[in-house]
Amino acid sequence: MRVFSRVLNNLPLAIFDRLRLNSDKTQFIWVDSRQQVANVTVTEILLDGHSITTSHNVSCLGVVTSRCFYQLRQLWSVRPTLSTNNARMLAHAFIASRVDYCNSILYQTAVVHLRPLQLVLNAAVCLIVKKRKWDSITPTIRDNLHRLLVRQRVEFKICTSC
Repeated sequence: MRVFSRVLNNLPLAIFDRLRLNSDKTQFIWVDSRQQVANVTVTEILLDGHSITTSHNVSCLGVVTSRCFYQLRQLWSVRPTLSTNNARMLAHAFIASRVDYCNSILYQTAVVHLRPLQLVLNAAVCLIVKKRKWDSITPTIRDNLHRLLVRQRVEFKICTSC
């Protein structure tokens, strides 16, 4: 823990200039095996004068969704020149891989926190099949693309990775 504190305290000031820590909204989670996490006795971390409490679950994944929506906007600009298979491949490479990257953290996360990720996947489906965001895409996801909803997707990925 002392090494971790030293690393945090020696971060360049430029990082803190761009990040404004709000101790009410900032959370820290220990990710390790159950046995290792059980040995951790630290419940609070002091970072740049802000006290951050450790948490047992994740409650915000805004960075993932904002990057995905950025990629989708870029893909929409070239979508008229892509075939459906190429659009599917690019959507998987840029979007689905980012959503799947954090499956172990997303397991048993509250639905309210999975909704932004579901919106990203829905927007990716709209990109693939050239539908507008107001069109119903649930049948398209299920019947044409054989995709799972985010919660089902996370559970499937975790079950198949064991």
